[in-house]
Amino acid sequence: MKAALLVRPGEIVVDAIPEPTIGPDDVSIAVGGVGLCGSDLSVFSGKWTAPAYPWVMGHEAFGTIDAVGAGVPRERIGQTVVVEPNVACFTCDQCRRGWTSACVARRSVGMNRQGALAERLVLPSRFAWPINGAAPTDLVCVEPTAVVLAALRRLGTPLPESAMVIGVGAQGLLMSLALVDRGVTVHAHDVNQDRVASAVGLGAVVAAVDESSPTFHLVVDTVGSPASVAVALSRLEVGGTLLVLGLDGRPLDLTAQAVVRRQLVLRGSLTYDHPDDFEAAIAAVRDGSFAPGRIVTDAYALDDAQLAFERSGSTAGKTWIRVGSDGETS
Repeated sequence: MKAALLVRPGEIVVDAIPEPTIGPDDVSIAVGGVGLCGSDLSVFSGKWTAPAYPWVMGHEAFGTIDAVGAGVPRERIGQTVVVEPNVACFTCDQCRRGWTSACVARRSVGMNRQGALAERLVLPSRFAWPINGAAPTDLVCVEPTAVVLAALRRLGTPLPESAMVIGVGAQGLLMSLALVDRGVTVHAHDVNQDRVASAVGLGAVVAAVDESSPTFHLVVDTVGSPASVAVALSRLEVGGTLLVLGLDGRPLDLTAQAVVRRQLVLRGSLTYDHPDDFEAAIAAVRDGSFAPGRIVTDAYALDDAQLAFERSGSTAGKTWIRVGSDGETS
């Protein structure tokens, strides 16, 4: 089968690889399309070292089940499905507590198990979610939508009338869209003004940056860098919450005194917990109450995967790659 292979950081070659083996509880998915996100770009650049080279990246995938293992009902063949790429063990302490997002043995598609930028992907059947009637652009956004919905669930408090979102790449655009749909006035901030314009097109407003800038009870930082967190902290009101989704590894300039004196809440949110968060994302897209595909701006063929990755980091919206025939209906 054909796949986009990362042969070294920054270089992709499209070539043939062996067909994957189907286990008794697995399904085989003829991949229709794959969305790109910051994690994929980290693997592409070498910031996140691939387990081996060549490596198949990609995890925000959808497709059609074309074969099943002996323990999976054959009625599943032909289903259109979205991939939940974080495969939990369900036996570690975190999984037993319901925190599958913190599973110590998690196997993630495209990160430490084979990715989805190939004509077929095999994974356990419970992580292939049936969905009908959604556009391909919505389907490639289901997984990052689950990230957003899980983060909002974990806040545990009613949403304020207004909030600030720092970093409006694909994840920040989805967060902005979800907040706007819930009646929140979103103030969007990004160093890339084309992305801010995209957020405004989805209903946000441009965040003010002068000395009279307002403060917020909720600031969402999808970047997590020292610079972005510094901006976020400067815009939090007393008692406010900073919700961090970014995974920057550098230390932050944050003191206990600042947290205590301003009575701040610092809330991190990693992916989502199986099955409820992903089920909520599937339901929102399936019933039409949320259309995440509105953030998609760029599409590429599998043969152009190199170009897709090179350009994705600077695009004003989300990029996806068409893989199989399902992806041609866009």
